[in-house]
Amino acid sequence: MNLNNFLKADREKAERLFISARDLISELPAAIEEHDFEGCVEIAASIISHCKDLQRMEHPEQVVQLREIVSNLASRGINVSTVRRVYQ
Repeated sequence: MNLNNFLKADREKAERLFISARDLISELPAAIEEHDFEGCVEIAASIISHCKDLQRMEHPEQVVQLREIVSNLASRGINVSTVRRVYQ
C-alpha cells in the first residue's frame, strides 16, 4: 500500500485500516461457505466503513507534500497563513 497519499499523522492509522480491511476480505469466503449471512453482512459493513475512512483520509500526493512544507516552515517560526483574494 502506498502511504504517500496520507498525511504523516494519518499514515499509521491508514496502514492499520488497510490491513484490517484486507483481513476482513479474506474472512468473507469462509462466512459465505458456512452460510453465515449475518456474519457476511457484518464483515461487509466493516469493510465498507474501513474503506470510507481510508477514502476520507486520502489526499493527492501534492497536498501532502505542501502540508509537510508548510509545517516545516511553521516549525521554524515563519508565519504561514492562507491568503485570500479580495474582490472589489
